[in-house]
Amino acid sequence: MTTSRNLRELAVQGLIVAGATAAGVNVYSPRTWATWDGKYPVLLVQTPDEHGEGWGRQGPPAFTVTTTLRVTARAQSSAAQDDTAAAEVEEQLELMREQIKAALVNYPPIMSLLQQFPAFRSSINVPRDGQSPIGELTLDLEMEHVQGPDDFYQPPAVPLQGVDLTVEMPNGTTEPGLTINLPQT
Repeated sequence: MTTSRNLRELAVQGLIVAGATAAGVNVYSPRTWATWDGKYPVLLVQTPDEHGEGWGRQGPPAFTVTTTLRVTARAQSSAAQDDTAAAEVEEQLELMREQIKAALVNYPPIMSLLQQFPAFRSSINVPRDGQSPIGELTLDLEMEHVQGPDDFYQPPAVPLQGVDLTVEMPNGTTEPGLTINLPQT
């Protein structure tokens, strides 16, 4: 089953692979944020939203699911005069936005689980005050995938133990029989 968690874990891999972004290996998801060493730039990856549309009343439950993968990039620059530090941070974030999209869109381990990337949106916020500005990019990538009936509750079933088969033959013919015993697991 394709889940938002799977997609998040694969996105972290894709962003770390071969230094895909200026953040290098400084890529974290919710369970690893506490290990961040405080160095910039950094990427934080999460899947805060998921929306599923049912396929209708006919047939078993199945959904077209859209997961929002959020990549938050943070960058910092040393203090400089005339707002040049803030401008440098903004340039770093613009570059990382393109690097993140290039690393994830068409990344084979993710693409094999998706139907499409229906949309993305991003915003950059860089404060213009302070000595060493820290700016933030929020990039939301929507990922569309399917979750079908096999991905949800399955009623318990009794495992098949064996099959006895008898074939009806015309009178006077030897009655064949067949027994198939399945190995116990």
